[in-house]
Formats: sequence, C-alpha cells, structure tokens
Amino acid sequence: MAEKKFGAVEILREKLNDSVSLCKDPLEIVLEIAELVGELSGEKNFFPTLQGQISTNYGLVLKNKFAIENEIEILTERMKKIEESSKNPEFDDEERRRMIFALERHKKEIERLESLKA
Repeated sequence: MAEKKFGAVEILREKLNDSVSLCKDPLEIVLEIAELVGELSGEKNFFPTLQGQISTNYGLVLKNKFAIENEIEILTERMKKIEESSKNPEFDDEERRRMIFALERHKKEIERLESLKA
C-alpha cells in the first residue's frame, strides 16, 4: 500500500514540478493536478466538479481569462457531442428540436463568454 501511495505522490510531484518549470497558468496547474487526483483516487466526478467550480468562480466571477477559455472549451466539446447525437436516427423530431435548442444555447453562451475575455 505504501508503495502505491509513493507512486501516486511521485506522479503528482513530477507533474507539479514540470508545470511550474514551464511557467503554466496557476489555474491550469490546479486543473492538471485535480485531473490526476481524480484518476489516482478513482473518483470520476472529482475533476469535472472542480473544473466547473473553477470556471464559475474564477471565470464568471473574477473574469480570469484562462478559466473563461476553459469553460468555452467545455461548451465546445459538449456541442460536438450533441451534434453527433443529433445524427442518430433513433431520436424523434421532439428530441431533435431539444438538441437544436441546446446547440443554440451553447453558441450564445460561448459568444457571451468570448465577450468577457475582452
């Protein structure tokens, strides 16, 4: 057990050291470490939850450019998944209308977030 913990600590230490050496944005470092913690702990929801909190608290409240760009990236990925799903013939017209509505809302939110970066 101690060996596994030491391996996890080494992975985290190396990632943190590399990120600081490369002068990465502190929020980017936090997200990278959070992703590793989630993977190492087996908690699938840890990273997405923390990522959402960072986007909300730092991006929307404090208007941090990195956090806003991160939120735009999340929304863009979600839009791609919705667009792919909308091509599935198993969905009926009502479900497709909801997908189109979701895509429009995502596009508007991305535009709003882009305006916050200025």
